[in-house]
Amino acid sequence: MKIAIITSGYLPVPATKGGAVESIVENIIKSNEKYKKMQLEIFSCYDSTAEKKSTEYKNTNFRFIALSNIVKLMDKIIYWIAKNILRKEKTMSYRYIVQRLVFLNKVSKILKQEDYDKIVLENHETLFLALRWRKNYKKYEGRYYYHLHNEMKSDYGCRDIIKKTRKILCVSNYIKEQVKKYLMIPENNIEVLKNCIDTEKFNVGIDESEKIELKKKFGINEGEKVLLFTGRLNKEKGIKELLEAIRLIKRDDFKLLIVGSFFFGTSIKNNFEKEIKDIIEKIDKKIIFTGYIPYDEIQKIYAIADIAILPSMWEEPAGLTIIESMASGLPVITTNSGGIPEYINDNMSITIDRDSNIVLNIKESITELLDNYALRKKMSKYAKENSKKYNLNDYYKKFMDGIEL
Repeated sequence: MKIAIITSGYLPVPATKGGAVESIVENIIKSNEKYKKMQLEIFSCYDSTAEKKSTEYKNTNFRFIALSNIVKLMDKIIYWIAKNILRKEKTMSYRYIVQRLVFLNKVSKILKQEDYDKIVLENHETLFLALRWRKNYKKYEGRYYYHLHNEMKSDYGCRDIIKKTRKILCVSNYIKEQVKKYLMIPENNIEVLKNCIDTEKFNVGIDESEKIELKKKFGINEGEKVLLFTGRLNKEKGIKELLEAIRLIKRDDFKLLIVGSFFFGTSIKNNFEKEIKDIIEKIDKKIIFTGYIPYDEIQKIYAIADIAILPSMWEEPAGLTIIESMASGLPVITTNSGGIPEYINDNMSITIDRDSNIVLNIKESITELLDNYALRKKMSKYAKENSKKYNLNDYYKKFMDGIEL
């Protein structure tokens, strides 16, 4: 079976620049190397590092679509205007507009020229434009599937095409119920396919000497506990609430490790960035930014952590960081949001409501876990055990069932 998987068009696959959806697609590719059940063809934007890594996969053909410098420049201009003149809050929504349209136009041409047994669209609603243009939806009627990772906010003029999707695979029941209401489609057209990670990779950990060296690299002193935050530094991920909670904790036996780069790149900032910057300046001795960490090495960061804090303030569909934390044996402090409760339970996490007391509750939860080694160990055991059901092998089989192979 020749299966085309169409990715977002702005982050490459293999996932050399990160991205949750891109990592999941690469997990499917990895499993297919083992089981060889599909003849995969991956549509991805061009990236030299991703192209080099793609040679490791012998059973997948990659269609890398190159984009001109003019396209990239146009997107940078649009992004700059959105961020610095229009002062948009969700500036990343404006980062790859032209790139995605050019990418989808090229994909649409290939779909017209070639023939695939099945097509899987990964996440973003704009991908249906590749089917709408050149009337590819007619050619592939009954053979296209939608793998949905986020809430559906728009249909980009493709509502009828989306409603005719053979099957929509959702990362949680929360997303399933949301898309049912949005599209008004029957139950048998939608399934839940929960996310996965390479659980073995995160479960292995690193030896004690490497932990010591890594902590030393990040300036973490002996005896200090490590709190871990992984995710974008925006309102939805709860970074402000977490930092405010850290500011309330009057003790010096921990550091907050934030995976990623410090995100203030221009002199003109939106109100949220200013708020975050002000908080960080008051507690900077407790905070460490790791800089960019390649996904192939991210398990080492989890291995030096004691507690993961993932206080999503939006309806989180199903964050991969939750599963990564579990597989690494980390107790998790998180929020009752979206699909998170479907992946985790009270044996391995402290789940907080997103109400007016959230900052205080995060602070008290951190303090409780810092002070209670036995509780951390108990939660760690349950977390590792629970993570086993989100492994690559089972996911691959469920994905195959989802697209009816």
